[in-house]
Amino acid sequence: MQAFKLKENDEVNIDESRKHLTNLHKDSEGYITIAKKNPDYSQWHYKKDDLLQRSDEIISNINTYVSQNTFYRPQRRIENIKELRAVYIDIDCYNSKYTKDAVQYFLEHDLYGSKIPRPNYLIDSGRGLYYVILIKPVPSMALPLWYAVQRYLFNSLKQFGADANALDPTRVLRIVGTMNSKSGTCVEILDAYDYEYSLKEIQEEYLPEINKKKKSKGRPKKMVSLFTEYSLYHARVIDITKVCELRNYDVEGHREVILFLYRYYSACFTEDAEEALRRALELNDMFKKPLPENEVIRDTKSATRAYENKLYKYTNTKLIEILDISLQEQEHLITIISGKEKYRRSAEEQKEKKKAKRRNENGLTKREQDRLDNINAVKELYEKGYKQVQIVKELGLTKGRVSQIIKEIKEKKFNETSS
Repeated sequence: MQAFKLKENDEVNIDESRKHLTNLHKDSEGYITIAKKNPDYSQWHYKKDDLLQRSDEIISNINTYVSQNTFYRPQRRIENIKELRAVYIDIDCYNSKYTKDAVQYFLEHDLYGSKIPRPNYLIDSGRGLYYVILIKPVPSMALPLWYAVQRYLFNSLKQFGADANALDPTRVLRIVGTMNSKSGTCVEILDAYDYEYSLKEIQEEYLPEINKKKKSKGRPKKMVSLFTEYSLYHARVIDITKVCELRNYDVEGHREVILFLYRYYSACFTEDAEEALRRALELNDMFKKPLPENEVIRDTKSATRAYENKLYKYTNTKLIEILDISLQEQEHLITIISGKEKYRRSAEEQKEKKKAKRRNENGLTKREQDRLDNINAVKELYEKGYKQVQIVKELGLTKGRVSQIIKEIKEKKFNETSS
């Protein structure tokens, strides 16, 4: 489908834009980022109702973008991800030997349904294509799996110009109905598919390696290894941010090492060194006493080299030591914990399991279930006209216990009648 031309002063196709945003974020609960670049980059954050009701005010006609996922806070950061709502690939056709029409042809005839799912949207972004799959919303805990799926799709589409720097979950993509100033064309939908995927469904259908549980000889499957690494890197990013939060961002004395680690693990997770630096600078701005920007860039520069060469494999013990993480702080962390904290959690888990074992399908302990059974048995005989002495003899309960239950039954009936 040929994209139509727009002039600089032409207005945004607000109906198409609103329809796109509605399908993307119809039941979103978190903050949605709207970004604009004309010429400088700016971004704002909205809740769904505000965005959809004020679309004509918020959306500009040129170079306007929207986050595909949502955030707990009005900050576009990995640790603030609230809902994962889409997986997507930005295909820069101009960086490959294929035209947009050729890419669309190969997708439809060679890849859909066999190597990759048919997307909900194939969008002409101007100079390339967006491949977008809408998924049933899942929380940030699913990020490692989300990213494994994202990398799988990228590897399947990289021959067509898939952008390796556009894989992170905070990415913003152009809004349908707006203009791309570089191409002079309107962003439009080339193909739409009305089906809601689940992340698990995509995993099971196209990434079976992740599910294999049997240990096999030789080297482990690459996808299993990647999935485990994504889980660790994501947890490290979340834990480092949590340490800052627990200290109310008063981290003087640890600022440099925190920013280095944050930049390093962010780069490992997103595989985007530039994005990792941007996030490190944002984290620095949240400190009570931020470092000068040039110092952050200079002092954490080695994080990029470390990421590219995978130089560091920090142990929990080392991270606890260099960040001075207390036992109290470890209680709130995911992976940066000591043996003592692991033991405490294991003991708590065993305690909970024992509690669960003592309860039946009704959630009651044996004692609680026996008490309920006695009440029901006394009630049944009492309503049949049995005398108290007969109930005692029939059930083998004490006279006092039967008397107490009958009293409770009478009080309950009186209260029901009175109301």
